[in-house]
Amino acid sequence: MYDKSKGYRFLFGPVPSRRLGRSLGIDIVPSKVCSLNCVYCEVGKTTQCAITRQRFNNPNEVISEFSEHYPPFAQKLDIVTITGSGEPTLCSDLGLLISEIKKISSIPVGVLTNSTLFTDPQVRAELMEADVVVPSIDAATPEVFRKICIPHPSLDISAINEALVTFSNEYKGRLLIEILLCEGINDNFEELGKIADIISRCRYEKVQLNTVHRPPAFSSARSVGSAFLLEAALFLSQRGISVEPVSNYIKDFSGGSMTRAELERLITMRPCSVKDISMVFGVPSSEVEAILAQIPAERLEIRDMSGENFYFMK
Repeated sequence: MYDKSKGYRFLFGPVPSRRLGRSLGIDIVPSKVCSLNCVYCEVGKTTQCAITRQRFNNPNEVISEFSEHYPPFAQKLDIVTITGSGEPTLCSDLGLLISEIKKISSIPVGVLTNSTLFTDPQVRAELMEADVVVPSIDAATPEVFRKICIPHPSLDISAINEALVTFSNEYKGRLLIEILLCEGINDNFEELGKIADIISRCRYEKVQLNTVHRPPAFSSARSVGSAFLLEAALFLSQRGISVEPVSNYIKDFSGGSMTRAELERLITMRPCSVKDISMVFGVPSSEVEAILAQIPAERLEIRDMSGENFYFMK
């Protein structure tokens, strides 16, 4: 796990993922540079809305850190996941990073993306080299897209979705599509039907249907609840979509240890409850609470979600 004393700047984890297994993350985009300002985002509101790709870090430094520090985790990993505190495809070195990581490690390389830059043929070409791509599609119509994703003004949801279809039918790796539903925004069957029409034209392994489980960027983003999530999954399944509803998921990797630096890195990436942290590190809740108490109050934000406290580094 991340430790400042070791000088990690880009690596985080390993962390458990329902979609991908035990994942070592590489954060290649700073907080919070993104093409969208999604109301449900657990990382927080976008501070720099952008669609122009750029170099955020020296790629040699990213590769050097990975090469030096990943070996101790190698036998315990299912995947190396390229992600970011913003949108990873905004990184102009994405293709280079994928290819260099694959030279160093035989572990599959995955990329998480909001799909907005699929309209760029260069982005699609770079993602072809990844073993796993996890794109999202939360809307089919411009009105819903604007409400749930608050996109950069130049983005066109129809063009984005068409580009996703194009990519999916050219891509040879594992494509796992994610839909996230927010109450009162994209949880109507008319919109879901249109999303299903788009996905039906894609080549993919599975659609994972999710909702808000952690404190979102905007308080207007609310969970649809587990009952509706199942109902929506059935609706999509009846339209020929291979889908599974996804609950709030933290797999228990017990028998571990935790430093304050490791905990801080985890809750810098996403809000977590005491239970989440306990299960990720395999330590008692009392130990988590003791270390949380060491963090200065001005650096720690506590967000309530359905009566449960989630902790996030400011």
